[in-house]
Amino acid sequence: MTGAPFIVVLGVGNTMMQDDGIGVRAVRTLAETYELPPRVRLVEGGVAGLRCLSEFEGAGNILIVDAADGKKPPGAIARLSPEELPERREGVFSAHEMGVADLLSVARFLGKLPPTRIVAVQPKEAHSVGPDLTPELLDALPRVVEVLAEELRALGVEPVRKGARHA
Repeated sequence: MTGAPFIVVLGVGNTMMQDDGIGVRAVRTLAETYELPPRVRLVEGGVAGLRCLSEFEGAGNILIVDAADGKKPPGAIARLSPEELPERREGVFSAHEMGVADLLSVARFLGKLPPTRIVAVQPKEAHSVGPDLTPELLDALPRVVEVLAEELRALGVEPVRKGARHA
């Protein structure tokens, strides 16, 4: 690809574990809401863990969106750098094969970590089986998408709301 390096927007989480799927749902909603240039790659990473590492290859920037327990009210949004993520002390036994912090650590170790931002969304319920977001996170979803659009603008991309283009 020539020109400006591409940007990966990676949504992670398990869509069958209620609010844990907010990252994947946010990427889907971003695609439904905005027209984005080809240099923005939207990736539904799900619970792929290390398999998402290949998406980092050649990227100029990574923007990750995921559910994260920050002990805040459901739907609260935090913008973090990889260094601000807490280190995991326990073994891998969650619905994710690996956590985002683990994925970023491996990418850094391999020299494949471009500048990265994380949009972390406080879940209400991420440990119960169910395909739907809780009402609190469903209400927060449009704001999460707007935060992603703001982050893309900060990277020099102008998302255009679908239907907003003038003839």
